[in-house]
Amino acid sequence: MSSALLLLQLAAASIVGSAGAQRASAPPVEIQLPTGGVSLAAADGGMEAPRVAIGAVFGSAETRELVRSGFPAQLRFRLELWRGGGWFYDLEGAVTWDVVVAYDPRAQVYRVRRRVGTQLTDVGSFATLTSAQEAIARPFPVALLPTRRGRQYYYNLVLDVETLSVSDLDQLERWLRGELRPAVRGENNPASALGNGMRTLVTRVLGGERRHYEARSVRFRA
Repeated sequence: MSSALLLLQLAAASIVGSAGAQRASAPPVEIQLPTGGVSLAAADGGMEAPRVAIGAVFGSAETRELVRSGFPAQLRFRLELWRGGGWFYDLEGAVTWDVVVAYDPRAQVYRVRRRVGTQLTDVGSFATLTSAQEAIARPFPVALLPTRRGRQYYYNLVLDVETLSVSDLDQLERWLRGELRPAVRGENNPASALGNGMRTLVTRVLGGERRHYEARSVRFRA
């Protein structure tokens, strides 16, 4: 069955069978702090990095079916560190990273890759989407620590989940190699008019091209 036909069937099913129904609940996003969130102090006098954990990103049946059908999913993370001072908090620093889940039909596995800055890590290849999701859900340490002792801080986490069209695959591979920024940001056009049509249909099936989630840690002292 072609990808275009599959998408048409998914769109029809979404309109006919799911009209007015609520979508799967938002996956939880969590910022885990050491020592119960009181501070980042470690036993050796240093500071421990926070960890980011997420829940069921692929909880939606439509999203799971699209990923299984060859439409990669991209998770864009941004962890911000805010420092208290006076009446307001100031942004002291931020770290961004991306996770891409794509089905490889030749090997019949789901490949998971993480990119932090210029460093690309192959998280692994998994036989099922569920096992790939479990790998993504494991708490991930982020090297973003306060620079001023005795000040009050908090972390803010932003997660955007996007589904890419088939025509984005080549640009995605180039971006993962650091050759360009991702096409999903609107900075590069898909390769063909067919790609544009597929992209539009994917957006309609998912009820939006991007899913946005946020979480904030408790306030703590460095």
